[in-house]
Amino acid sequence: MAINPVDAKAMGLKDGSRAQVVSATNRAGAWELGNGRRKEMIGRVKVTETIRPGVLTFLPGYGHWANGSADLAIDGKRIAGDPKRATGFNANAAMWIDPHLKNTCMVDPVGGSVSLCDTRVTLEKV
Repeated sequence: MAINPVDAKAMGLKDGSRAQVVSATNRAGAWELGNGRRKEMIGRVKVTETIRPGVLTFLPGYGHWANGSADLAIDGKRIAGDPKRATGFNANAAMWIDPHLKNTCMVDPVGGSVSLCDTRVTLEKV
């Protein structure tokens, strides 16, 4: 995840530090994957001047916990998963959840898309 040097210094983070993303609607800072599985939203910090102070960003698509990362059964036959596939970072689970629906992200009233760019999050040093 990328943050500005001003924010990194204030939080005691350096390039490569590990931090966890937490939000008001995901205080645990984790994806609940079902079947007792969970993936914490912990990633490495990239300190860069290209991000405005007060903003956190990450590149989506680098956190993947399916497609062979866990054991599964097909026609009663166990297929072993490869834990190395269950790596990466994605903080989409931190998005602001609709307080009434409780299982749907808030929607941008102008564009009608998921409210991805206005969720307030906190970074906690790991």
